[in-house]
Amino acid sequence: MGRIAGSIAAALIAATIVVMCARAPALAGPAATLAQATTPITATDAEKAGLAPPAPYYPPGQKWVNSGMPGPPPPDVLETPTPTPTPTAKPTPLPQVKIEGVRTDRVPTPGQLLFDKTRDIAFMDPLCWSVTIFKKRHQLIVYYKGRLFKTYHAVFGRSFEPGTKLWEGDRRTPEGVYAIVEKHPSRRWDWFLTLNYPNSLDRYRYDQMRTGGEVPTEDGRPVGVGGRIGIHGTDNPLLNRGDVNWTTGCISVDDEDVEELMRILPKGTLVIINP
Repeated sequence: MGRIAGSIAAALIAATIVVMCARAPALAGPAATLAQATTPITATDAEKAGLAPPAPYYPPGQKWVNSGMPGPPPPDVLETPTPTPTPTAKPTPLPQVKIEGVRTDRVPTPGQLLFDKTRDIAFMDPLCWSVTIFKKRHQLIVYYKGRLFKTYHAVFGRSFEPGTKLWEGDRRTPEGVYAIVEKHPSRRWDWFLTLNYPNSLDRYRYDQMRTGGEVPTEDGRPVGVGGRIGIHGTDNPLLNRGDVNWTTGCISVDDEDVEELMRILPKGTLVIINP
């Protein structure tokens, strides 16, 4: 009986070993399946299965041949890359404007460009020109057909009291809307461009102040409303350059500037004087 039992136990052990060996490929998982596969596998499949990358696969009939040519050297990561120059556009040349008797700006203004294109006598029409003056800025700005032509430096009356001219001798420069009514040479001022001061508003203001007793008197009579106000040159350019208001009420510019204004501004040109 003991021998029979031993034989039966040995047979059961042998049967168990056979069954386990038969099931081994299935239990090994995808890695074992890929290892036993006879067809080529890709590097991606091998990486997923946890195997080493497969050897290069060459289709049947194709033979690898060494060309003997050296390959490109590996890039030097420490080498400083050479920047590629960016192409730059050529600068647009500045338009050239030449106006007789006028020192044009290096970059021509819109008014200078428009004047340069004028081929008729429109530049002689006072309606094509206007002047705007700012006393606090020391600026005399010329416009041609509503466009900036040129800006000039100017100084004004030497009164310490701000405001418009009220009467003769107050040394104030008028403020308001005027026009150039006359142009003539001056021995002292080079050129003198006379304005139509006093205009109707100036006279009305003066009459109201004289009636109210606000106008100062001289020899028992009220002083007049004043006159002979205009744009002229200078006999002391240092004062002009230093922004020193030194006139008795006129607008003073450099002699070169007043010569330009004389050439370009016709009689009847509008002049607006601001504080």
